[in-house]
Amino acid sequence: MDTKKLALDLSEETIKALLSFGTEADEFYRRFRELRLLEDDLSFQSALLKVEHAFFMLVQSMNILKEQLALLRIAAQKGEVY
Repeated sequence: MDTKKLALDLSEETIKALLSFGTEADEFYRRFRELRLLEDDLSFQSALLKVEHAFFMLVQSMNILKEQLALLRIAAQKGEVY
């Protein structure tokens, strides 16, 4: 069964969802950062910083996924990826 067309359609749908969620995630990140900058308790600042770091890792993972989806498109067109 040739699933290239279905995979490309799913890829496009995924990219749209990533863009939408990326915007929301960025807003959540900004809000947590703002709270950290306002916080007086150093221990809680540390906890907030770890949440910020987790958002950074989330964005990195989303970027890797977008990269892999781009490679999927190349593979569907050329039939190979190295």
